[in-house]
Amino acid sequence: MGGTSILGRILQRRTGMPLSQTTFYTDGVVILIAGLVFGWQVAMYAFLALFLAGLAADYTLEGPSSTRTATIITNRPTEISAAILDQLHRGASYWQVTGAYTGDAHYLVLCTISRPQVVELKQIVAMVDPKAFVTIGLSHQALGSGFDPLKARE
Repeated sequence: MGGTSILGRILQRRTGMPLSQTTFYTDGVVILIAGLVFGWQVAMYAFLALFLAGLAADYTLEGPSSTRTATIITNRPTEISAAILDQLHRGASYWQVTGAYTGDAHYLVLCTISRPQVVELKQIVAMVDPKAFVTIGLSHQALGSGFDPLKARE
């Protein structure tokens, strides 16, 4: 993963994909080329090693969680919430908040999404309200509709 990690970082900045995913793609291209030169059996072992290294890196960096919580500060909460519901099939809640620095009224939109939906969420917000402020954090667990079922103790 040495030299191609630089290319992976460049792709990550431009596409918004996780670094592990862009590194997997760039290293995968190198392995395909090596497969042509050194043989496909060696390439398959290299792909397996690359895949396992990526899983280990993701688990080490992020833990077992695959859910994210997005907080969006916007002046267009209805449109953003509708787009999240329509395109990501996730619910969202919003309420009015006041900016401490400016004192201006805005809306805070809160939603929980799966990790693969992060890129699409950022694209949705950028299209609906390019001036929005977005933070995306790790969630340790998501229970309820669309995630793991919420169960009472028996």
